[in-house]
Amino acid sequence: MNLPNAPFYRRWSFILAGVIGLAAITALLGWRGLQETGAPPASVSTLTPTTVTSPPTTGPPTSLEPTSQPAPVLWDKQGHDTEASPGIRTPPAWRVEWSFDCSNFKRLGGGNFKITGTGVFGRVDVQAYDVKANGSKTFSRAGFGHLQVDSVCRSWRVTVLPG
Repeated sequence: MNLPNAPFYRRWSFILAGVIGLAAITALLGWRGLQETGAPPASVSTLTPTTVTSPPTTGPPTSLEPTSQPAPVLWDKQGHDTEASPGIRTPPAWRVEWSFDCSNFKRLGGGNFKITGTGVFGRVDVQAYDVKANGSKTFSRAGFGHLQVDSVCRSWRVTVLPG
């Protein structure tokens, strides 16, 4: 007496093929996600250097004091809800400065304010519950990533600066 064949979905080869297919799809999606947060390729310049000569100056310099220029801002955003930054490239040393005003939740003792991130900003984890507060955190890792600000506060401001 022969037993009837099991339906196709109960055969071990079909189940094994499904598991392998799901693992391949998961690995592909994870790999693509890592590529998006990775550093973009460095560009190589093939231009030859040129030399420009200028006539000598006859007078002394106008100022002997060094000019101080403000540090370039990597990202600066003011808001009142959830906000995600565009991709930001950071130098080897950078800092995140923040402030928020949750006076709209004063009767409850304050409101929630949170900053997280991906890529180089994965180590950023600011969480506060207060009526008003501000602060700063310094980091020492160059890279590329995105910031995410989540808050119920009336207003907040987040700035990413070098150094």
